[in-house]
Amino acid sequence: MTTELSNDAVGDSYSLVARSLQGARPQRDRLVGDDMAMTASSDPFGWVGQDLNSKYHVERVVGEGGFGVVYRAMHQGLHEPVAIKCLKIPGSLADRDRATFEQSFLDEGRLLHRLSRAHAGIAQALDMGTAISPSGTWTPYLVLEWLEGESLQEELESRRALGNAAMPVREALDLLSPALEALAVVHEEGVAHRDIKPANLFLAQVGGRTLLKILDFGIAKVLTQTTALSRAFEETGTSIKAFTPQYGAPEQFDPSRGATGPWTDVFALGLIFVELLTGRPALEGIDTIQLFVASANPQARPTPRRRGARVSEAVDRVLDKALRVNHRERYVKAGDFRDELFSAVHGSLDIKRVLQSPSSGTELTPAPLAAVLHNSTDVLSAPVPVVVSPERTTTSPQVGPVPAAPKLQHSSGFPLAAKLGIPLGALVLLGLGGGAWWVFGGSSTEGSKESSRQPLPVNPTASVTPPPPVTDPGMRPPESEMVRVEPGSFTMGDSNASASERPEHTVTLSRPFLIDRYEVTVAEYAACVRAEACTTAQMHGPDLAPSDVAGRGSLCNASDPTHGNHPINCVDRLQAEAYCRYAHKRLPTEAEWEYAARGAKGNRFPWGNSRPTCSMAILERAGAGICRSGTMGTAFVGTYPANASPFGALDMAGNVREWVSDCYQESAYRRGAVTDPHVPWKPGMKGIVRGGGWESPLGEAYTWRRVALHPATGDLSTGIRCARDDQ
Repeated sequence: MTTELSNDAVGDSYSLVARSLQGARPQRDRLVGDDMAMTASSDPFGWVGQDLNSKYHVERVVGEGGFGVVYRAMHQGLHEPVAIKCLKIPGSLADRDRATFEQSFLDEGRLLHRLSRAHAGIAQALDMGTAISPSGTWTPYLVLEWLEGESLQEELESRRALGNAAMPVREALDLLSPALEALAVVHEEGVAHRDIKPANLFLAQVGGRTLLKILDFGIAKVLTQTTALSRAFEETGTSIKAFTPQYGAPEQFDPSRGATGPWTDVFALGLIFVELLTGRPALEGIDTIQLFVASANPQARPTPRRRGARVSEAVDRVLDKALRVNHRERYVKAGDFRDELFSAVHGSLDIKRVLQSPSSGTELTPAPLAAVLHNSTDVLSAPVPVVVSPERTTTSPQVGPVPAAPKLQHSSGFPLAAKLGIPLGALVLLGLGGGAWWVFGGSSTEGSKESSRQPLPVNPTASVTPPPPVTDPGMRPPESEMVRVEPGSFTMGDSNASASERPEHTVTLSRPFLIDRYEVTVAEYAACVRAEACTTAQMHGPDLAPSDVAGRGSLCNASDPTHGNHPINCVDRLQAEAYCRYAHKRLPTEAEWEYAARGAKGNRFPWGNSRPTCSMAILERAGAGICRSGTMGTAFVGTYPANASPFGALDMAGNVREWVSDCYQESAYRRGAVTDPHVPWKPGMKGIVRGGGWESPLGEAYTWRRVALHPATGDLSTGIRCARDDQ
């Protein structure tokens, strides 16, 4: 059967599948007040008027489909609206199968939460769990940010109605940039969306600005990969669909053409870009068979020139590759597609510089606690909105001020921000759709002390305020001081240490590299947040107790305006990667970090072999720690110059632990002598932090000490130090 999304609150029921294939525009949701009368059929779980998990007061149904119901609710503590998606699970599912599904559901929810913290262009997942509904139904639920606005699909249909649907190539690239950037980050994490389409790209209104986010980070994976659940759905006559044919890649129609993955998203992005240039869908057809033929015909790839768009040969060539029928001939990841497309559109300009240019009229801004769900094929995934901001560029690492840029315009001259025609109280019904993310491949006492490094103070409340103008609109972030580490060999690990840190073995680093002299400061990280390349640093993690977060979260340095020169803390691995990428750097490998800390002579501690003292390193300041002395928390970076490593890096023992790029593998040291070792990142594995932090015992200051940490953990003792190849 074809699953329909029925919007009972406004008396409207329609098939999203049919409308997505025929290009018809769904009726905009008219929920503008709280006085909507709800019928019994519009609230199958009975949550309206009730409290979910003693935390969310459910106000009304936003929409219902074959696989779930989306509610608007109010977070009781924060007094902020949220969207809650409750999944409909057949009652015939056995207890054992239910437990299997629940674990998969929670794993996917954690993944979505981690991804949404990695890039501001990914809609926020705030909470998840299971509950018994007032109607007595076992209900998995996902809490999402609440947004108001409209989808790119609706925006395009409005433009078509005005007769100005086609966009100039640079305007199209500006508009699509946030999606390209967000997917570039996601693809590096081994995750693919598989249902990218205009209905899942959301133009949200936030504080008078327009922001673009990717929606539909769905639950299709767990619904389709739990065999017993798929069978239970089939018994009800309901089929699960995980992509939208009008934006489908050949391998989605025909699995014999190969696996789906990031390259599948690249195909969809190519189709959308062509649609922006021409004003009409790139694949032509009125049913699934015709669309499959259009998608898989190598002689009729819908490149811009074939569809009548006036673009350069370079741009057409990039789209030709993105839309190859054989996925092995396409760009593998969105980052590759993005780089080539920017290069083709902007000529020989440096891509990173182009991304920073104020002429790019879209930007990503962290969305508030809000989420709504919009059009998709089957109701099962609740998307999360994105924002397109006309005033600044999307992924650019820019720290200072940029000149005011013209607002993104329609061809007819209407500013896009003003064009978002939804009244402030209106909202868009976000996707209960069939898309999914799919994993593939596997003031302190130091406050008055001077530091040789003096980052600018930061006002954390100004994170969404555009900075004032600068002379060079393409400027990079301020160049933080780095030290050079020459190639060489050293002894890594220690034979008397724990199992994961032995045996001692010789490691050779064949290339020179640079590493930050200081840990990344609050002020530096705040600049990244203002540029919308980083998300806010706050205490979080799957292994942290809520009481601990509530009681000690204020020790996150980003929340204290007097801590601009302190190291940023409360950042997880993806946030650390995002900052280093923003600064045109990377995380150091574990071997690079240890070599920079101990040198060729094999120091036990960065400064030598003498044990640390409270005047040597910021350690043991928590609880009854021997260095507490009334002071708890971090200190200015570089407070103790005497703790410099052989290469001149400071605070490599204490203050905050530092993420490295390797995954944690207990047996990594048993391979013997190696050159340039690195354990590549794989989803599901733990990360590694090095150096010890202000809460750590003195033993964590050993240069060989490695600590495994869940990559989604941003705790009070964990921060960032970046590296860069020296070329």
